[in-house]
Amino acid sequence: MKGPSMMFDAGSMQFEIVARRLKALADPSRLAVLRLLCGGERCVTEIVDETGLGQANVSKHLRILLGEGFVRARRERRNVFYRLSNGVSEEICAIICKSIREQASGERRALARYEGRKRPRKAG
Repeated sequence: MKGPSMMFDAGSMQFEIVARRLKALADPSRLAVLRLLCGGERCVTEIVDETGLGQANVSKHLRILLGEGFVRARRERRNVFYRLSNGVSEEICAIICKSIREQASGERRALARYEGRKRPRKAG
């Protein structure tokens, strides 16, 4: 049965590409960098200052994000500025955050039901 947009062959190179892109997003530091870039273009120094990560670490993460097409770079004199390559990175983060909020909401409701059963009933 075909999915909504495409069907993957089990031996397909497409799986490798998708897995590599998802792996690039599977690091909290890279997600912090992407979130920061959702607010607009930044140079490495600004990213270091605003994330608290070391410069070598930021450069490594930016290289990975750049290689996977999540960010773009432009040079201006001695500085390199990074920005999201398109709205896809921001959309991915928004989808994941929405999923987390929905799951947390369901868990809060389940916890409230559980706690409601645990409370001793007041005699009236």
